[in-house]
Amino acid sequence: MDDFLQANRANWDDRAPAHAASPGYAVARLLADPAALSGVVAFDRPLLGEIAGLDGIHLQCHIGTDTLSLHRLGARMTGLDFSPAALSQARSLAAAAGADIPFVESTVDGAVAL
Repeated sequence: MDDFLQANRANWDDRAPAHAASPGYAVARLLADPAALSGVVAFDRPLLGEIAGLDGIHLQCHIGTDTLSLHRLGARMTGLDFSPAALSQARSLAAAAGADIPFVESTVDGAVAL
């Protein structure tokens, strides 16, 4: 792993726990209300069309709030991120929400080989 990628991953590893605890990511709301969607997915919902039954991969899924929200709209989602700390948060969120979502550790350009 080159120095720039390593530094970037360390930065996102450091941010993941803070983001999971931040009111801005609304993790508590997502866990309290099984119909709740992340702000991003709620905003984009009119543009998404019907996604129930579709397979999706969420590249750079970070802590999984949008991935969970797309799952809640009926898509079979997989999350992908290069930050192990972010993926740990995403897996915890999905488990706590009772959502069967696989999360894969990889860079976006490395995902092609998976």
